[in-house]
Amino acid sequence: MAANPEMAGMAARDTGKDGRLAGAVRFIRSRNVLSALPVLPGFLFLVVFLVIPLVQTVWSSVHDPAGSGFSFSAFGHLFAVPAYRGVLWTTLSVALWCTVLSAGLGYPVAVWLATLSEKTRRRALFLIMAPFWTSVLVRNFAWLILLGRHGPVAALMRFLNIPGGDALLFNRAILIIAMVYVLLPMSIIAMLPAHTSISRELLSAARTMGARRADIFWRIYFPLSLRGSAAAALLVFLTALGFFITPTLLGGRHDVLLGELIILQIDRLQNWHFGSALAVVIVLAGGIAIALTDWFFDLAGTRPRRGSGGRSVAVSGLLARLSVSAGRAVPGFLRSGGWEARLPGLCSWSIIVFLAAPLLAIVPMAFTRDPFLTFPPHLGTFHWFLQYLRDPLWISATFTSVRVGLGAAALSVVLSGLAAFSIARADGRLASLGILAFMVPLAVPPIVIALAQFSLFARFSMIATDSAIMLGHTLLCMPVVFTILLAGFRSYDWQLNQAAATLGARGSQILTRILLPIIRPVLVAGAVAAFLTSFDELTMALFLGGGLKTTLPKQMWDAVLLEVSPLLVAVSVVVMTVVTLLFLVMERALTRRRAGGPG
Repeated sequence: MAANPEMAGMAARDTGKDGRLAGAVRFIRSRNVLSALPVLPGFLFLVVFLVIPLVQTVWSSVHDPAGSGFSFSAFGHLFAVPAYRGVLWTTLSVALWCTVLSAGLGYPVAVWLATLSEKTRRRALFLIMAPFWTSVLVRNFAWLILLGRHGPVAALMRFLNIPGGDALLFNRAILIIAMVYVLLPMSIIAMLPAHTSISRELLSAARTMGARRADIFWRIYFPLSLRGSAAAALLVFLTALGFFITPTLLGGRHDVLLGELIILQIDRLQNWHFGSALAVVIVLAGGIAIALTDWFFDLAGTRPRRGSGGRSVAVSGLLARLSVSAGRAVPGFLRSGGWEARLPGLCSWSIIVFLAAPLLAIVPMAFTRDPFLTFPPHLGTFHWFLQYLRDPLWISATFTSVRVGLGAAALSVVLSGLAAFSIARADGRLASLGILAFMVPLAVPPIVIALAQFSLFARFSMIATDSAIMLGHTLLCMPVVFTILLAGFRSYDWQLNQAAATLGARGSQILTRILLPIIRPVLVAGAVAAFLTSFDELTMALFLGGGLKTTLPKQMWDAVLLEVSPLLVAVSVVVMTVVTLLFLVMERALTRRRAGGPG
């Protein structure tokens, strides 16, 4: 009998354990934890390769390298030295100018694209996207050739007896133009979904009620598109903050940006304390921009209309009143001539020409017989292409880029695909948080990510390895791939899986015979987009390559800093050809997906 209390206690404990286990099972089922498990690998990847390195960068910026305590001397040094304050102000002002111009020029293009049929829109988007996927280094290199002393623009100015042809480069104006040239396609693509989601029936109803074209635009269309346009402008601003390729190649001596200063402090002076502080300043500036944009435009669309919605509506009302006043000042024959309707199309084709012309103009110079670039070129040789194919340094760099690109594409498709598969079937706040998490790398400039990851990979002796560069590229590829795959999974008819299961199909059969064949074109498009992103990326190779591992963009970067030669033009033409072919593959895959083909 004495043992009965002890046995009763053991039974009670067992009952308690069973109750806790049952409670845990109920929690898992009630919270859909199992359905969220595919998100976990990608989330852990972001934590390990983005969050932890960024925290380490912040620590390096406030940790005194000569002592053991905290020190904000690096930040004080930035604001105390006039030259560094000037760099900060130049960075912010150039980024703002690029944002305003990119958003202002991209808006009418997005308006025009939204009015086109699906087939025509895809063709127009190809003309915009092809330059977007072309290497940033190639796009900037084109300006060096076109505006150089011996380039076609200078030759035309000499022919017309216009002075100044030898001073077109290395000034603030050309820096902003070249940065807008790089950022404009991003702005158009980012704001286009907001325009295509606006109901045409709503606009037709307003026209039926007697509203004028200007009133329809400023009082209905513009407010509905404002939030998406603000998000696109924010993305452009965040990207411009970390620019260093364009300023290095085309900026003047008074146009140094923070990205260039970081490269100087880390690569040449080995001043990690100050370099980390500069990176933190870029992140803080981006964070302030995100907070202000969200406060003004309510990017998530979750606050009441009288809050941030009221502020954006006030902007729309002000612009509407200005439009009415401007319309009264326009001569009547112009108002009745349909110019308002034609203006977006005229602007769009002008911008498409602006995006394509510099790249197409440099192609003939790859076939010059001269040992240096002159205009007009003396054409008639493939010598520079053969020199590229016979040079072991260039071929080695090309194969390195291919290996890294394939690895980054495969890993980003797996991680982003699992997450998109799970989030596409979820809804509510958890889905929004998941999407936000996988978009975070877009909010951090690549130069900051590369700086942060250098410290991480240095701890594991991975600097100057393909693996380090590939992992860094994967982090940059994941938001692009995630966006493509999420759209694909959301358009998938999940009732097909249920019907197959009802007919007795196993999970593996549903996956291999139904889901994957239908979703395959989207997976191909995501993989190609990831490869193109990696193939173009320079920043990671500069930091994580350690000066020993050279990708094709890194080899081009080293060459362009030494001499602008026909060999570089030939390599640029090869890169443009490869990018165009892969982009056509991606577009064909997405087109077959839209058409309902099995891939």
